[in-house]
Amino acid sequence: NVVIFGETGAGKSSLVNLVAGTQTALTSCDAMGCATESNVHDVLIQNETFKLKVKLFDTVGQCIPDRDARRILKKLLRDLMKQTDIHLLVYCVRGVRATKVLCRNYNLIHSEVKERVPIVLVATCLEDKRPEMEEWWRDNERSISGFGMTFAGHACVTT
Repeated sequence: NVVIFGETGAGKSSLVNLVAGTQTALTSCDAMGCATESNVHDVLIQNETFKLKVKLFDTVGQCIPDRDARRILKKLLRDLMKQTDIHLLVYCVRGVRATKVLCRNYNLIHSEVKERVPIVLVATCLEDKRPEMEEWWRDNERSISGFGMTFAGHACVTT
């Protein structure tokens, strides 16, 4: 089970499609986003040596002051932790500077799972950083750490 979370319009559904290799999730080109509830996508990830079935949970966007979205996400996390477990949390963020909003969303998730589940950061919408999208991480790693956010890994992508 992989839970993808982040702000509305961060590219969570586009990231699902990128991982799936097909248009599995509905996407929107505007900043409002389109996911009004969490959606589960069964995805088969494979190459010549392995096959892995993954459930990708595409969550409702976290926007201020949307308490309902936060409540829905917390409930999903608690239910998954009780029932089957979460194997990875993916924090999907638009490729902008690290802000307190990013920290708030991180703290929401981190408080629910503590150190039991790894959290990785995926920065999306980095078309203007091509061909060196990793530059975003180098530019923002210090401020991300300064906000107290730690990640098990990161990826800088275009979706």
